[in-house]
Amino acid sequence: MNRWYTLCDKFAVLTEREKWLIAISGWVALSFAGYLLVVEPVLMKQESLQRQRASISNVLTASMDQIQVIERKLRTDPDQEIDEEIARLTRENRALDDELGERVASLVSPVQMSALMEQVLQRTKQLKLVALTSQPPVQLISGNDQGYYIHPVSLTLRGRYFDVVAYLQQLEALPVKYYWRSLNYQVDTYPWADIQLDVYTLGESKDFIGG
Repeated sequence: MNRWYTLCDKFAVLTEREKWLIAISGWVALSFAGYLLVVEPVLMKQESLQRQRASISNVLTASMDQIQVIERKLRTDPDQEIDEEIARLTRENRALDDELGERVASLVSPVQMSALMEQVLQRTKQLKLVALTSQPPVQLISGNDQGYYIHPVSLTLRGRYFDVVAYLQQLEALPVKYYWRSLNYQVDTYPWADIQLDVYTLGESKDFIGG
């Protein structure tokens, strides 16, 4: 208490200017203390809230973007790509079927195959037909859809080289088409040779070729 009175006495003897300086200094000190005790915590809390708000805003923005992406996906047909691929493959399959059908239409029919080989052979007297055998048909493409069958014919001939060449040239000159599978030429006693000739055609039926 005495210390307080002492301070009051010292303050009373000061000049007006000194009193004002002390008052201003005290006010500044109180203001700074009030800032540290009251204002600064409030500002720090406000800054923290602003950071939290910005973080929440970023999360919400990202969530909205994800929602928009999901909504676009939901609006899109999930089977669209698969449907387009199926349509493309269907078109390709139809084109291949048409092409195969055109080729088969130009081939000799399985029923005519054996007879045709014999007719051409009759024009070549130097060749001897040892055997003509129709092989079992083979499905061109396996599956439930039967489609086309390969009808092979195997001919065993005996003759000379140039007689064989003449026979093959006549076969090649025929207006109808067929496919070659193999040709095996084995000389027995020169100039005679045994010839194994395998050819085939295509047909929609799996019935054997007569012969």
